[in-house]
Amino acid sequence: MPPAIKSLRTHLVVQGRKVSFGSVSSVPTAFVALLPRIKQQDQTGGVCGYSLRTLALVGAGGIAGGILLEKKDASYRNLVMPSGFRTCCDVAMTDKQKGLPQKLEGIVGKKFVKCNADVQGSRLGRGTALALVKPGSMAEAVQVLEECVAADVVIIPQGANSGLTGASVPRNTKSDRPTVIINLRRLDKMIPINKGQQTLCYAGVGIFDLQEKLKKEFNRDSHSVLGSIFLNPTTAAGVAFGSGGTQIRKGPAYTDRALWCKVKENGSVEVVNTLGILDGGDPFTFLESKHVLTQEDVDQNCKSAASFPDYKEELVKLDGRVSRFNADTCGCDPNRSEGKVMILATIHDTYPIPAKEKVLWVSCKDLAMAHAIKHKVCLTSTKPMARSCEYFNRDIYEVTELGGRLCVKVIDVLGMKPIGFIWDIKRFVETLPIPCAKIIPEKFMWWFNNLFPHSLPTPLRKLGDAYDHHLLIVFSEYSPGEVDALQKLLDEFKGAASAGAMEYHVCEDAHTKARANLFRFVMAIAFKVYCTGKGMQGLAIDYALPKDHTTTPELPSKYPIAKRCTYSHFGCNVYHEDLVFGPDIDVEEAKHVIKHAIEEAGGKLPAEHGHGTEYHAPQETQKRWMAMDPLNVMNPGVGGTAYGKNYASIQNFASNGAVLVA
Repeated sequence: MPPAIKSLRTHLVVQGRKVSFGSVSSVPTAFVALLPRIKQQDQTGGVCGYSLRTLALVGAGGIAGGILLEKKDASYRNLVMPSGFRTCCDVAMTDKQKGLPQKLEGIVGKKFVKCNADVQGSRLGRGTALALVKPGSMAEAVQVLEECVAADVVIIPQGANSGLTGASVPRNTKSDRPTVIINLRRLDKMIPINKGQQTLCYAGVGIFDLQEKLKKEFNRDSHSVLGSIFLNPTTAAGVAFGSGGTQIRKGPAYTDRALWCKVKENGSVEVVNTLGILDGGDPFTFLESKHVLTQEDVDQNCKSAASFPDYKEELVKLDGRVSRFNADTCGCDPNRSEGKVMILATIHDTYPIPAKEKVLWVSCKDLAMAHAIKHKVCLTSTKPMARSCEYFNRDIYEVTELGGRLCVKVIDVLGMKPIGFIWDIKRFVETLPIPCAKIIPEKFMWWFNNLFPHSLPTPLRKLGDAYDHHLLIVFSEYSPGEVDALQKLLDEFKGAASAGAMEYHVCEDAHTKARANLFRFVMAIAFKVYCTGKGMQGLAIDYALPKDHTTTPELPSKYPIAKRCTYSHFGCNVYHEDLVFGPDIDVEEAKHVIKHAIEEAGGKLPAEHGHGTEYHAPQETQKRWMAMDPLNVMNPGVGGTAYGKNYASIQNFASNGAVLVA
């Protein structure tokens, strides 16, 4: 948290006397306490009283003034000012770069091009793009890419901008060229194949939308179910960042059947097609004309995988290998490409929806027992095999209880669909030119959390309070008798355990099932709310441990951790660690030491969130990306690669990161 925010004090002058509210977190309580007094002074004609109307007008005037000042400031930043160092803003853009926004408008329409776009990431990263463009067809997307390459700008392909490691927003202070974001969200066509056994997804299809369509029309399940599914991230981004998810049979988002663009060494744009569809050599026209695809449309000679090969078979082998991680170099270019190619469409396997399922909350005394339950119940074989096995410890349980109530309630009442819109409003508020804008949404959530009841029903809350380690397990009937077989294994395990070592609760009704799942899904959001509300610092780390590891890495004691919030896609041994630090810890320094400690323990970072600007990729992975994008046009700097054109090393640029349009 910036020092200015840490030391911020808020005051109001009442009857000539300054009244302190203390820290920002105490403003609502103090202000509400003063309201009757202020109102009474106004009614009695007090000389120094301020009516609520006056306060509201002054507040509105302050916000309006701030916005106007920001616009004025932006106009000054659009001037070329001399400075002591070279920046992207000090060097005049080429004529092609100046004229690029207008050319893009000619391709997609003026309403789908935003110039000087201020873009903020979901968790980190913020920058200004010369243009943010939204093509409406694959042909338009290729044209846009060609114009951008010709104008010599940096290109960032973007989906829902829900990434967590900064890879989908501009990095102006490190770039030697203006940035254009190609947002592919308008490419949202879904084409079922062979009655929904597979599905072809354009790049902008949201995974929540896909899941809903498959369930409604074909009674099938999609290839990917993420904790962040309520943000409706895109299928293409899932492939590009190797996103994992909660369902252990499916593995990470993966396909070798795709349609994508790459920028070649000579600067030309190549469209690569491995979809395995008989499209007559013109995939754009063919796919635009289709609403369903049958076996007659599929090349029967195409044997390429549309999901991670043999994932569940490998998962039950408890050896020293990691099940999945982002630096894996297998598969065709789009897989874990992190923006080094522009994905246009992908084909994915779908899955049957089980005949029935049972959701269980299992609590135990220690982590070793949690691993034993996973190995002896959930992963004994591929049949029976649990559908999902999620883990979380006491610290993240407490943090979610304190910081996640509002979010759980909103999703419970409104459903998943509107949450993306609400999330966009949150990001807009964070970019407002007013003091503390970046922390306002989380402060609001923190202040109002206690107005809502506990997120979890009483039986689950009792287990959460009594035990330190918890599993949320789903048994599903993919084959006859599978749920009963898994239940028998769990009961046998419990019978052999010492008294009180573990307990479980079967979530019988729909409300309890929904609340248990929502509680797990909002943990990352609750972590940020908790840190902001408490005035603490936070560090989020994503890693995978070898399948036979049953302990978490020991972290260096040099950087005291107030709360070590650990939650995991336990079946895959993939962990998310959200670490809470006091305000005096150098978190940036701690981050590198902690990541090294995890690697020393056999972990691989990251596991499913992508390298972005937060993780340094191994040399083999960097070489793979460089082969995809030899000129370093696409998403420069990702995973520790160089930012400069042709992978040249460059110095950081001006801190304001402004991009000028002459």
